Amino acid sequence: MSRRSSRLPTGLVGAALSAAVLAAGCGASQPPSGGAGTSGAGPRTDPAPAPLAAPAAPATSGTASVPAPGRTGGAGEARTPAAPGPPRGVPPAHPVPAAFQPAPGAPSDAEVRRELEQMSAIQRSERERQLSAAAANLAGLLPWALEPKSGTQVSVASVFTDYGLGLACGGLLGRYQLGVAHKTAPCGTLITFTYGGRSITVPVIDRGPYIAGREWDLTGATAEALHFPGLGQIAWSLAS
Repeated sequence: MSRRSSRLPTGLVGAALSAAVLAAGCGASQPPSGGAGTSGAGPRTDPAPAPLAAPAAPATSGTASVPAPGRTGGAGEARTPAAPGPPRGVPPAHPVPAAFQPAPGAPSDAEVRRELEQMSAIQRSERERQLSAAAANLAGLLPWALEPKSGTQVSVASVFTDYGLGLACGGLLGRYQLGVAHKTAPCGTLITFTYGGRSITVPVIDRGPYIAGREWDLTGATAEALHFPGLGQIAWSLAS
């Protein structure tokens, strides 16, 4: 052979050197050989990864939670201001407009209160005068023992319906209560009344009437039982 045919080309020599360098570098990264686990047939063992650093513990213990709206949280929780509650008091049903002005010459509240007090005093005085007149009239009446009671008498009667008010003989006047009022007859005295062909016997339960000319005051139920119109003459007698 000639000397020229045994010489390799320069390009092929450079490629061979590069492949050798790469092979050496890859071999340096392989783990050290040894044991059955490093054979080509066995599984490859990679080095264990380095443990990660644990996160820093929070300043407060426990699990942080988000407070509910309108509630203040505990330690370490953000505090949320509570929702505003309903206004105190009840608003007026008819509020006074801001532009309202009293009429010229209208009395003030204090003046109205004084006038109401004066009116109450006048009413009390009139009531006392009426009671005094009734007491004087009662004192001038004949005692029940001296009044004529034999046989059947005819007198003027009226009706009273002050339901719910007190009775002189005790209790309150009811809507269906039978009875009669008289100025001097003892409480419980039984009187028989006759009107329009109907008769009924009822007890004395109250005092009155205090109008001149009237002797009896029938309850509403008694007048209804007799079909008594409310004012007029009625026959009466002591119950035997």
